[in-house]
Amino acid sequence: MHAVPALVCALVGALAGLLVPWLIAQCPEPEHDPSENPEDYPDHVPFAQVAARTGLRLRSAAACALAAGVLGLALGWNWGLFWLLALVPVCCALTIIDYVTWYLPSRLIRPAWLVSGGLVAAVAVVVSDPWVAGWGLIGFLALGGYYGLMRLVSPRAMAGGDVRLGALLGIAIGPYGAGVLLVSVLAAAVLGVVAMVPMRRSGTMIRRRVPYGPFLVLGALVAVVVGQVLGG
Repeated sequence: MHAVPALVCALVGALAGLLVPWLIAQCPEPEHDPSENPEDYPDHVPFAQVAARTGLRLRSAAACALAAGVLGLALGWNWGLFWLLALVPVCCALTIIDYVTWYLPSRLIRPAWLVSGGLVAAVAVVVSDPWVAGWGLIGFLALGGYYGLMRLVSPRAMAGGDVRLGALLGIAIGPYGAGVLLVSVLAAAVLGVVAMVPMRRSGTMIRRRVPYGPFLVLGALVAVVVGQVLGG
């Protein structure tokens, strides 16, 4: 484990986390989908209202500091921190939005595809290893394809935003190999199932459905850490 990188990454994460409310406020309100049953979803909370919640900036900074610190602790001074840390505030914003509104805005996800993909490609050039970029592309296709297939099989269980988020996370963790991609899928599924019990009791979940985006993000974080620990 790496204490100094963890502290530096935690500081970077905390500073980046201060931007989370701003990121949320930039998202346009979703258009109504006539194919969706409103009774299957909670009442919509405007993104501007979510962004303006008291204490959100500090809580986001703390969450991003924790996530970034864990990455630094597990990875050390690793090239992957360039794109992983860049995604921490984006993933935090997406997690908050999905938890509150059950919606994952493309306004955040699609630009993040370009940013993370560009950083992965840049690192591949710097380290003279095309497979870094190759595995980023494989991760994009693998997780995007897997969750896309899940959406075809069960549209009520997997939304389009989940598919796009999965593809984004695939870019970020793909360079760490097929094992990490697989662990991310398994970890997200396990975390989602475990969370169903308290969420059903608290009334957060409606008709046995649960926002899946937060578990995709947590699963990816777990996968990177587990992959690093097991890989030595």
